[in-house]
Amino acid sequence: MKRLSQIIAIFLLSAFYIFAEMPEQNEIQSYELANLMTKITEVTKPIITDDWIIFTAKSDSRFTGIVFDFENYNTIHSYQIHNVRDIENNITSSIMFHVQKRPADLTEIKYRLIIDGLWTYDPYNPDIYYDSTSGITLSRVNIGSTLPIVTNTNAQSGTKFIYNGKPGEKVRLGGSFTNWDSWIYEMEETKPGFYELDLPLPKGKYYYNYYIGMTAITDKTNPNKAYTEDGRKASVITIEN
Repeated sequence: MKRLSQIIAIFLLSAFYIFAEMPEQNEIQSYELANLMTKITEVTKPIITDDWIIFTAKSDSRFTGIVFDFENYNTIHSYQIHNVRDIENNITSSIMFHVQKRPADLTEIKYRLIIDGLWTYDPYNPDIYYDSTSGITLSRVNIGSTLPIVTNTNAQSGTKFIYNGKPGEKVRLGGSFTNWDSWIYEMEETKPGFYELDLPLPKGKYYYNYYIGMTAITDKTNPNKAYTEDGRKASVITIEN
């Protein structure tokens, strides 16, 4: 009878894993996901980017999942396997990971892990929070601030792009808003080596580069970078009207 109970428990646990919601990685563009994966080289505390939070775990478990407070701990997101490779493309190690869309209106999130059926906090995140109401220990991520944005405060002036380089150059601007045609907008040299251009961009996320001749130059003043779907490295800007 005890053996039968164990078999039933294993069956129910397996069914639970199957029907647990898989991570919505389809929300991430393929080039964005590939760019995020370059940040994962070892199991570590959560990695925070402009749009995503990357959670990691050891790959020696059969199943690892994560639940969040902003979802009332109702949705289990399953971790996936990421293979770390060397310069010769040989697999050196494997890491479990989950990429979560960063909540735009929160400055911190709390979460728990489920590893092979056991609930636990994240052992690689030193920020641990004890909830006295529920009597459980949670892991916590301090996001720090809401998502970085660029706001259009003047519809006439639009969004100002600025490039600082050598005097007397012909600097152009191209991006996802021009279908990567870099010959549409030429920037104005307002003082020696200082080039500006105002564009009335609508609300949204855009990829862009500066161009001198046929050379693409990412924005040195903007730390937000990504690889586009066709493999080019570009600067990223988010506009909120």
